[in-house]
Amino acid sequence: MGFSRKTMVREWIVLALCLGLGAHVALGFLLHGGQDWPIESYGYYGIFYGVFIYVLVQIGRSLWWVRKGNRSTQRS
Repeated sequence: MGFSRKTMVREWIVLALCLGLGAHVALGFLLHGGQDWPIESYGYYGIFYGVFIYVLVQIGRSLWWVRKGNRSTQRS
């Protein structure tokens, strides 16, 4: 596909951080939330929140890249 090793490592790190943050969000719901969700399914919630956060991060990175590209084009 043409991705460098550095790019792949960076994306794996971003994914791992997002999954960890998603697990912490699910843990926060478990400890502080008033929902009656079954405790056995919090692993799935952690993965779901992690993937959701990963998608938000990727959208943010894409928007930043587009905005940064527009600024450098306008200066030329």
